[in-house]
Amino acid sequence: MTTRRSAILLAAVAAAGLGVWAFAPPLRSAPEADVRAEVMAADRAFYKAAAEKGLDGWMGFMADDAVRLAPIGTKAHVGTDAVRKLDAELFADPKARLEWEPTDGGAFADRKYGWTTGRAKIVARTDAGGEEVRWTGAYVTWWRKDPAGWRVILDTGAADPPKK
Repeated sequence: MTTRRSAILLAAVAAAGLGVWAFAPPLRSAPEADVRAEVMAADRAFYKAAAEKGLDGWMGFMADDAVRLAPIGTKAHVGTDAVRKLDAELFADPKARLEWEPTDGGAFADRKYGWTTGRAKIVARTDAGGEEVRWTGAYVTWWRKDPAGWRVILDTGAADPPKK
């Protein structure tokens, strides 16, 4: 086939594809604001489950193919076994707890994926009976909606810079 005939065939296929797309009915999905609210609620439920059930509550929100980057720039921990192993130490100390609150969130165009960002800290009880903040930082969590609800597919965070 000559180059000219190939170009004409390619243009015809592309035009046909655009014609189908142009007249296709719009996708029916929840408005972005509704999905944003769902993702923010999922993040808060994630926090509640982790606060009440520790590592098991934390893992209950992880997708099977979840990725954890802790801290940013380190090796990726992929899958629930790797994530559980990474985060077991975080939840092992009975005197410490991880706290977080989403401050923003949204949905990607397909409404099947979303994200949340927020502030996090690790607070620990001292031997004197008080509490101290051991770590503060920001986090980003990516979510995917599946039949069981919103599941974490990527979670990472970064520590705040040291105070001068």
